[in-house]
Amino acid sequence: MWCCKCNNHLSQCTCPDLEERLNRAASGGGFAYKRCKKCKKHYDRCKCENPEWEIIDQPKGTGN
Repeated sequence: MWCCKCNNHLSQCTCPDLEERLNRAASGGGFAYKRCKKCKKHYDRCKCENPEWEIIDQPKGTGN
């Protein structure tokens, strides 16, 4: 996945608001991504030694 602001792969993105933009996109529905529960970063940006993954796809409290 690529960042549309800096034009870099997410693993090399330098934008300080990337996580915020990913969360907003997921909260609108129709978009999901994997992130680490510990550092709250997209899996391509996580540097945790033992990451714990979760799927972010919609606001908490909504869904099936």
